[in-house]
Amino acid sequence: MEWIEELFIDKGELYLRVLNKMWKKADREAMNIKRLLESLNVHEGSLLLDLGCGNGRIAVNLAKLGYRIIGVDISPLFVRDAEEKAKINGVDGKALFRVGDARRIDEELDEIHFDAVLMYWTTILGYYDKATDADILKRVRRVTKNGGYLLILNTASLDLTILRAGISGSDTSYLEEVDEDLVIVEKPSFDPLKAALSTRWTFYRRKGRDLEYIDEIMLKLRIYGLHELIELAEDNGWQFVNAYKDLETLSSYKPLLSGLNVVFKAK
Repeated sequence: MEWIEELFIDKGELYLRVLNKMWKKADREAMNIKRLLESLNVHEGSLLLDLGCGNGRIAVNLAKLGYRIIGVDISPLFVRDAEEKAKINGVDGKALFRVGDARRIDEELDEIHFDAVLMYWTTILGYYDKATDADILKRVRRVTKNGGYLLILNTASLDLTILRAGISGSDTSYLEEVDEDLVIVEKPSFDPLKAALSTRWTFYRRKGRDLEYIDEIMLKLRIYGLHELIELAEDNGWQFVNAYKDLETLSSYKPLLSGLNVVFKAK
């Protein structure tokens, strides 16, 4: 739990700038999700849960497309920003946000049942141990209508992570420009014995042609393969429906070439 609180709460102002950058493509992402939802007969007016919603880029844009949606995130800062963005975009009545913990989601959303639940961009699952992930899936099932859906989308996959780790090795670093002032240097390391991806993010402030150190954090994620995720979900109240290579085309999942875009139906 330590890195989760550190990144999303204690140092949330830095990560909020990463989330703000992602708003540039959020309308397109939401349109792709809508197309997938409609293929499942989940149409405008349906009630959605965006679990691990960040500062609301997916929720707000889905609300603009006609859905009713509740976004839940562990970070009070992200939730406040999401509420402000919903007002700016004129959907504060359709996109509602609250601070909450996915590990207690059925307690925190008691008596609310959703047509579909979204987990988007490698969120929640993999943050904790496998037993906790299983319990989260069970609790999400409790707040989903019978016959409703769980969409785990744009999520890291084990086979693709292994391929990238094998090609790039252990000494590779990546530089990402977040905005005109903030730069992140990312150094990932993959442990194949535990299927664990550890990544050190070092934040720098741009000073002309130089970088000034701000802070750093170590993230650690458990990465699932498609078969593992299906088994975990089916043991906890879900039935596998389909897996896709990408959300643009909804073409079939391709091992080594796809992240996880997986749809489950509530049993």
